[in-house]
Amino acid sequence: MKKILAVLLMAIALPSLAKETITIVYSWSLADQVVNTYRRMADESNQSQDKYYFVIESKPGAGGSIAANYVQATPNTILANSSAFFIRPNFFPNESHDISKFKGMIPVCKSPFIISSKKYKSWSEVPADAKLTIGTSGNGTTTHLVAAQIAKKYPNMIIVPFKSTTEALVSALGGNIDFAVNFVGESAQYVNNEKNRVYVLGATGKHNLKVAPNLIDQGFPIELEKMDTPQQFMIPANFPEQKFKEIHAILSKSGKTKSFAESIAPDHCENLTGISESEVQPYYHFQTVFWKKLASTVTIKQ
Repeated sequence: MKKILAVLLMAIALPSLAKETITIVYSWSLADQVVNTYRRMADESNQSQDKYYFVIESKPGAGGSIAANYVQATPNTILANSSAFFIRPNFFPNESHDISKFKGMIPVCKSPFIISSKKYKSWSEVPADAKLTIGTSGNGTTTHLVAAQIAKKYPNMIIVPFKSTTEALVSALGGNIDFAVNFVGESAQYVNNEKNRVYVLGATGKHNLKVAPNLIDQGFPIELEKMDTPQQFMIPANFPEQKFKEIHAILSKSGKTKSFAESIAPDHCENLTGISESEVQPYYHFQTVFWKKLASTVTIKQ
């Protein structure tokens, strides 16, 4: 009986052992709300086919460049990053990754950032000449660009880098900083929390969010209308073409599931996984040019 059971267990285990492992390397903290989307995509992808097995790990730091450089040097890895991937090298060319050594795999979704605060309920309460602090997910990231635009109205504001939006929000909740640039889903649990409430003062882009008014409608620079951030997968430029096609198809299929839709809803993230295989590299090129141009409008104090 024991031998029969052992044979059955081996038969069950063989399909998963035969799969080729693909590691999705997330550029920020695994505590982020956004990483739930990548987890759902990995789970759905693992269930939909028998050739690849997707796992997730995190390598935060250096505005996403630690993860990018790791993926560039490591076979069978995919980078999960935001628009920060295209921004950071413009500010720190000697301390970042090389965009030209990558290509797109598939965009995932595009979501707004919000400005959260435990101390201030609205911008009308914020003294224009006060010494203020605002947390971001790192120097030379999209959240840093957002914070720099906010600081144009508050000249004494200091931008404080963290390793993720979650860390910035936690610091704001602890009273260590005045504001945090983060995602809607991260602040949702605190908006109506009587003991540890956070106030949402505004959102990037142009939306009809119930939780936050648009920043551009409150007198902040018009550039903030363009600063919703895409989440996306990137791969090294030498990634095998046939494998790219297969994995793109798998991820695209996962993006059509109910589970994926539920994962992007908390951040009001717009689904972008419907992009065709032939459109991926033109989209990657567009992102490279678009974010470089937007970054040129901001001077980051180092």
